[in-house]
Amino acid sequence: MTRKNPWNTLDNMLNQLGGNDAGTIPKICHHYPDRYRLLPAKGSEGDMEAFHARSYDDRILTGIYIVGDLSREQVLGDHPEIRFLAYINMELDDEVRSAIRSIRADNTLMSRGFFIRDWDRRAPNQSPRGPGLPSVENILPLVDYLREWKEAGAPSLMTCCSAGIYRSGVTALTAHSMLTRDPMVSAIRLVLAGKDALDSNWEIARIADPMLGFDGQLHAAAVNVTRARREMRKMVMKGTTPGELLDQLLNIFRYPLDEDQALEDIKSKGY
Repeated sequence: MTRKNPWNTLDNMLNQLGGNDAGTIPKICHHYPDRYRLLPAKGSEGDMEAFHARSYDDRILTGIYIVGDLSREQVLGDHPEIRFLAYINMELDDEVRSAIRSIRADNTLMSRGFFIRDWDRRAPNQSPRGPGLPSVENILPLVDYLREWKEAGAPSLMTCCSAGIYRSGVTALTAHSMLTRDPMVSAIRLVLAGKDALDSNWEIARIADPMLGFDGQLHAAAVNVTRARREMRKMVMKGTTPGELLDQLLNIFRYPLDEDQALEDIKSKGY
């Protein structure tokens, strides 16, 4: 008898958290599932990996795909339904455009590059000055691009930065929140999609928040992704159920830490 994966109930649980104004709630996927693990994961960890793989392989449900430079071509090739690509690293150069054209020769991909450096208060040794730092001037074009995506019916979207962690993570969170109008719900989906490292740039979220009328909710959600990811890893390693995990994540995002508190939390407990 085939064992049912309890994590498959997450879809229904997540859909019950909140609605949106753009139809179907899009899934969020992080990179592409690792099918070449030497030893298969077991228990809750294995169930969650299977959930990620099933979600990734679904080419019918609209999705937001978070990738880095090393996985960009793989995901574009796997998912021809992706219609928008936001490259949050630098302007699209000839090399990147050529790589995209080799996969999408039909020019059906609305791709755009944004020069935004990966800086927030968790990087105290990096200078908060210089070109490309998150600012109203370079975040507004990204927000306007996401508005274009939403006005086009919010088809499948790829968000890409160099590593596929912070800048692409916050872009996915922002885009998803524009549909749900509830950054808490979108942040939970982001955290649950996380494969290995996944986070959300605080400064980009702080600047984008008032542009989209979130009244601090988008910023608060981004700041608490690290804590939620850490708690999820701990619970999955010990063994948990989707319901237990979802309750814990809801508790984290309903009672968020501010940036100062989050910095202390990271200092004492790590990432």
